Amino acid sequence: MERLKQKGLWLSGYFLLMIFLFTRGFYNPFFVLLIGILLIIVFLKEENRLFGWMIISFFLGNLLLGYMDNFIEGFHLSPFSLIMLSQLLLLIPILIICYVVKQFKQEITPYFHRPIFTQEIQLPFNIGFSFKRLALIFGLLTVLSIGITFLFQGEKMHWRSFSLFLLFASMNALLEEVLWRGLLLPKLISITNDIIGIIVTSIAYGINVTMFGFSPIICMIYIFLGLMLGLLTVKTKSVFPAMIAHTLVTTLFLINGVMTIPVYYGS
Repeated sequence: MERLKQKGLWLSGYFLLMIFLFTRGFYNPFFVLLIGILLIIVFLKEENRLFGWMIISFFLGNLLLGYMDNFIEGFHLSPFSLIMLSQLLLLIPILIICYVVKQFKQEITPYFHRPIFTQEIQLPFNIGFSFKRLALIFGLLTVLSIGITFLFQGEKMHWRSFSLFLLFASMNALLEEVLWRGLLLPKLISITNDIIGIIVTSIAYGINVTMFGFSPIICMIYIFLGLMLGLLTVKTKSVFPAMIAHTLVTTLFLINGVMTIPVYYGS
C-alpha cells in the first residue's frame, strides 16, 4: 500500500512538471515526458495506470483545444462570443477524460451529488463552525463585496456588462470545476491522499489558468483559490458548492479588473 502511494506521489509530481512545461511553452521537454509516460504506463498498477491515462487525455485534449481555439478565431464573431466558444472547448479534455475513466469501468466522479454540510471546522478558543455556516458567511461576504464594488463603479458599469460578466463566470466555473475538482481531484486523492490531492490539483490549476502571462502574485491567488475550492469539494463531498463559490469569485475579479474579458461599459 505504501509503495502504491509512493508511485501516486511520483505521478502527481510528473503531472505538475508536465503542466508547467506545457503552459510555459517548453514543448520539447514536454513531449519527451509525454512519450515517457506512454512507455511506462503499462508497468503501473490499475489505479495509477488510470491516472496515467488521465494525464495523457488531459494534455491531448488541451492540444486539440488549442487547435480548435485557433480555428474558431477565423470566424467573424464578436470578441465576447469567441471567448464563450473558447470556454466551451474545455468540454474536449473533459469528455476525453470521462471516456478513459469509463473504459476502466470506474465512477467518473464521486462529487456529482447533493452537498453534505455536516463537517465542522474547529477554530481556536473552542469555536466551531459547520461548513454550512461557513459557506453561508463566505457567500454573503462575496455578494456584499460585489454589491459595494458595483455601487462605486455604478457610473461606469452597465447592467448589460454585469450580466455578461455573470454569464462568463458561470460557464467558466461550471467547466473548470467539473475538470479540476470533479474529475482530477478524486483520482489524485485515490492515488495519494486528501491533502496531497488538494495541493497538487490547486498548484496545477493555478499554473494552468495563468498560462497567458499573469503575474506570479495572480498565480498564487489562483493556487490559494484552488486550495479553498478543493477543500470545499472534499468536505461537502460535492462539486456544486465550489461551482457557486467559483462563480462569485470570478465575477468579483471581473468587476475589479483582476480578470478582463471583451465586455465594454456603456449605457
